[in-house]
Amino acid sequence: MEDAVKKDILGVLSHVLPAMKKYDTASVIELSNHVIHDAATYQDTDSISIAVMIYALGKMMDRCKEKDINISPIVDSVEKLYNALKDGNFGDYNRNMERIFDSIKKIDNKMSLYIEEVLMKAKIKKGSKIHEHGLSVARTAELMGVSQWDLMSYVGNIPMPYEKENISVKQRLDTARSLFK
Repeated sequence: MEDAVKKDILGVLSHVLPAMKKYDTASVIELSNHVIHDAATYQDTDSISIAVMIYALGKMMDRCKEKDINISPIVDSVEKLYNALKDGNFGDYNRNMERIFDSIKKIDNKMSLYIEEVLMKAKIKKGSKIHEHGLSVARTAELMGVSQWDLMSYVGNIPMPYEKENISVKQRLDTARSLFK
């Protein structure tokens, strides 16, 4: 596992644990969005597994809250997962990851849907980064294996690079006009 990936996973898990202990489902789902971005960026199995796990935990917590199911054994497993990763014990890390997925599967039989949804979101986010570099939406969607509609819906809701830099419309027009003088 790359150091950057390990550091980011530890950071996210350090926020997931308190949210789980407080039964703060919304925070867990929000944290899953951060990790989905990492899965799209790093495209490694560890980032994708954590993204799926955290997303599934958020969904599972929602269902457990409705059914009044105790999630403390899963919280303990997530804590063990965090400690194993922090200590660099990848054998324990992998065993705890499997234990968490097994626990989620026992509580929530929609696990395979979560995996598909996280991977689709990761493809769309990665596609938006490719689109930022100048590829058309059609070509990017084709490369990423997603629909143009899904990609356009996502791209339409994120700020474009020039918006992040606070360049006004007038400045952009002046620059464009200067190219043709």
